[in-house]
Amino acid sequence: MNYEDDILYGKTLIALGDSLFYGNKLGNEATWINKLGKKHNMTVYNHGINGNTVAMPGSESKKIPMCVRYADMENGADYVVFIGGANDKTHNVPIGDNDSIDPHTFKGALNTVITGLIRKYPKAKMLFMTNYQRWPSENNLGLHEIDYVVAMEEICHKFAIPCFNNFYNAGISFYNKDLLFWIDEGLALGLPENHHFTNEAYDWLLNKYENLIKAL
Repeated sequence: MNYEDDILYGKTLIALGDSLFYGNKLGNEATWINKLGKKHNMTVYNHGINGNTVAMPGSESKKIPMCVRYADMENGADYVVFIGGANDKTHNVPIGDNDSIDPHTFKGALNTVITGLIRKYPKAKMLFMTNYQRWPSENNLGLHEIDYVVAMEEICHKFAIPCFNNFYNAGISFYNKDLLFWIDEGLALGLPENHHFTNEAYDWLLNKYENLIKAL
């Protein structure tokens, strides 16, 4: 690789998200984020946490949500990537309104996160990412994954923040049973399917996201 032509070489990448960034049972090193960092000699701070929500999820979770913990991330990011929504659906977080700043709603929490990230990293290039096609069932509010996907797109559009729709454009889906044998982490580890990515699936996704980030 000619490092003089590598726009990502030596840059600082900060990631904020859930298990899809953390790597679930495989850990950070398996994720496309950390693979990208190694490929381009980047400084990577991966703030993915298994089971983490964007919004305040209520008393059933003791994990600090993304709408709060973004403030404690490192300074000086060149790139910021974000994913969320999967656990907000699981914890029955209401969608809320586009102009809300209520951290107990998904849109309110997103408004808080995006406003805070822009203030913290005013020159950083940002990429928000939606959840994937993972669990088709509805939650206790009658909401499906796509409801949180569309909500994120709407809030990102307000701020002119690029938002990649993984639900429609990732190219791989846990809804497709023919793909589970190679993309599902649980099956790869000899466990029940858990709809998290395998090391092979993260490799498969790397080129897609690498090119997205280069184009920011």
